[in-house]
Amino acid sequence: MRCLYCGSTLSDVDYCTNCGADVSVYKKIIRLSNALYNDGLEKAKVRDLSGAVTSLNLALKYNKNHVQARNLLGLIYYEMGEAVAALSQWVISKNVQSKKNPADYFLNDLQENQGRLETMNTSIKKFNQALLYCEQSSDDLAVIQLKKVLSMNPKLVKAYQLLALCYMKNEDYGKAESMLRRAGKIDRANTLTLHLLKELNTFKGVNPKPEEPKNEDSVAYRSGNETIIQPKTFKDNTGMSTVINIIIGLLVGAALMWFLVLPARMQAEKGSSNQSEIEFNEQLSSKNANIKQLETDLATAKANEEEAKQQAQAQDVKVTSYEQLLAAYAAYSAEDTVTAADALQKVDAASLSGDAKTLYDAIQTDVNTKAAEELYTTGYDAYKKGDFAAAIQDLGQAVELNADVHNGDALFYLARAYDRSGDQANADKFYQQVYGKYPNTNKARQSASYMSTPPVEGANAGGENASGNTQGSNQTNDNTDQQPPQDAGEGAPDNTQE
Repeated sequence: MRCLYCGSTLSDVDYCTNCGADVSVYKKIIRLSNALYNDGLEKAKVRDLSGAVTSLNLALKYNKNHVQARNLLGLIYYEMGEAVAALSQWVISKNVQSKKNPADYFLNDLQENQGRLETMNTSIKKFNQALLYCEQSSDDLAVIQLKKVLSMNPKLVKAYQLLALCYMKNEDYGKAESMLRRAGKIDRANTLTLHLLKELNTFKGVNPKPEEPKNEDSVAYRSGNETIIQPKTFKDNTGMSTVINIIIGLLVGAALMWFLVLPARMQAEKGSSNQSEIEFNEQLSSKNANIKQLETDLATAKANEEEAKQQAQAQDVKVTSYEQLLAAYAAYSAEDTVTAADALQKVDAASLSGDAKTLYDAIQTDVNTKAAEELYTTGYDAYKKGDFAAAIQDLGQAVELNADVHNGDALFYLARAYDRSGDQANADKFYQQVYGKYPNTNKARQSASYMSTPPVEGANAGGENASGNTQGSNQTNDNTDQQPPQDAGEGAPDNTQE
């Protein structure tokens, strides 16, 4: 319990230890509210719902912020079929205590089941309509409406009570008692239900059951509140007139069906069929138009997707080219020309522009030339050591960067590395290039002798080099200090023309 002035927790004394206010009366009011809440809880446990409602309303009158009392009152209203009243109590409880409040569960349960909430709302509207029918003395309509209400909301005590009153007004005491008994199962101590049962017993005493007739020629029995009297024997005294009347009635009925009912029904069915056909055609046309529109949208979306893919790919190529150009320039600055050449091969020159294209053009030739020389040296060393796989890799890269590197020696030893590793097909290809590009030289004569088939005269003379670039025939004499070391067991190729 907290002080109503400062909000601090109260002790057993009759004043607030924080602000010094006298809280003796306040404590009595809170205790009285709690006592009424406990009384309402006990009544609810034995299904004295109306008594529990009275106690809980008194508890809230003394302490309007009693969250437990409001939640319990909402549950009781809901059990009695009054969902609107229950929701009102839970919403107020939620506003008083926003966190850790059981009302959250009740409200969420109702909100998640919108169908049940709508059904209860509809039942309340129908109950109000039944009340209006009763005020207008339309008891039959009220009975029909109340039956619908109870089928939708079988716990609405007020509906049972009002339906019982309608039955009592029509002197149908058996059904009235049944409705009141069902209401009593929901709320056992409801004052109005008990009062109506007492009045019903009074009506039964004033209107006793009718005495059964003592006619020996008849038999009487009861069906509910009605007494049925019928003769012991049945005599058919109508004779031929009854048969004739039946035949005439059948003929008249058939004539009415043929001339009145059947034509109208056929016309109605024909009109319904035509209307259905029109609606079907309209739906079909609408769907066809939607399909065409969807196909157009799909084609446009695919075109846009393909264009976006191409743009993304072009952007990726451009980004990769700039990254590789930066890597090549960094390696070139560090005099690592092989790494720089490898990075430049991954650059798409067409995607470059501005300063990037200028930088690319400035370093490409120098990088490729120096890298080719380095790769030739490492490849030739590997060849001399018998590591033909490494020789093929390095010499092949050297030829790709510069087909005339070391005046064709790289091309010749690439062919020899393929030859000595057992790949005669690739060896013949490069032998033929040496023979065509460097005619009348020692390396050309050796290439011709190593080829598996005689060389084709004039092939590749000024033709395609290993990297796919068109080169002119190299006829320039090499300097003496540029000749490669002699191959073990082979004559050293030279570039001297005959």
